[in-house]
Amino acid sequence: DEFSGRIAAKLMQTALAVRDVWTSALDIMIYVLVYFVSLIAILWSLDARLLMPFLGWLVLYVGLLAFFVPKLGKISEAQADARALMTGRISDAYTNIATVKLFSHSAREGQYAQSAMDEFLGTVHVQMRWITLVDQGNQLLSMLLIGTSTLLALSLWNEGAIGAGAVAASTAMALRLNGMSHWIMWELSSF
Repeated sequence: DEFSGRIAAKLMQTALAVRDVWTSALDIMIYVLVYFVSLIAILWSLDARLLMPFLGWLVLYVGLLAFFVPKLGKISEAQADARALMTGRISDAYTNIATVKLFSHSAREGQYAQSAMDEFLGTVHVQMRWITLVDQGNQLLSMLLIGTSTLLALSLWNEGAIGAGAVAASTAMALRLNGMSHWIMWELSSF
């Protein structure tokens, strides 16, 4: 009892989703593993206290992911269903255009497709609101990491416990983690 266009849209989405999941998972695991192992080794060799802001950030970041990713997953599922419905209605109308022209009322098919588009856009708006919240939370965590790691490094440098190179390394790693955290968040949300 499904439209052939909707079934075709679901099949196409599933194939792309499976490929994207495997590609993203491997990218994230390899990149994150290498970066965090390197970060821990370098900061540990400079001064183990430099790891404290990064470990605090990691705990908060995992909490942020645990809160938002399941919500985004549910919204994405609703959006995929709405997109498949919209694509199915449009493709079925064009596939059967001769029948539609012969038997349909002039505005009925347009309203039928428009209702699917409106439903799809409703899911897009909800998803964008949640993505805005995710981005704000991630940005806040990143700024806290940069600020606390820089202040800690400057404090240790002021005490003579570390050199200027350690301050630069700690700050640079925090700045790099800022960019990575956005990428990781997007990749995990795409699952």
